[in-house]
Amino acid sequence: MSTTPSTDVGLMLIQLIAITIPSTVVLVKQLRQSDNLKWRFRKLSFGLVGSCIALLITAAIAVLSYFVVQLQLPNTIYSGLLLVILGLLPLGAFIAVLYREHRKEFGP
Repeated sequence: MSTTPSTDVGLMLIQLIAITIPSTVVLVKQLRQSDNLKWRFRKLSFGLVGSCIALLITAAIAVLSYFVVQLQLPNTIYSGLLLVILGLLPLGAFIAVLYREHRKEFGP
């Protein structure tokens, strides 16, 4: 694969997305363990985590779309890229389940 400035930036964005996901999961774990937050802040925190995941998925789709349009990659690479995006969806579902659990326990 020939390297261009756009390709380099795209790869850096993919790396950034990959680095951001574990820190998001750690933040969710810390949110679950915090007992002294009021419901309003818990709700806000879950909204922020949810928007973070949505933005990560959107960024991944945008960068991978660039790769699909601009580069002729083997089908196995495209399959792997698709699996990366699909792997973020269960994380979003997990956050939704945690939110419902927290709402029942701490909500109004």
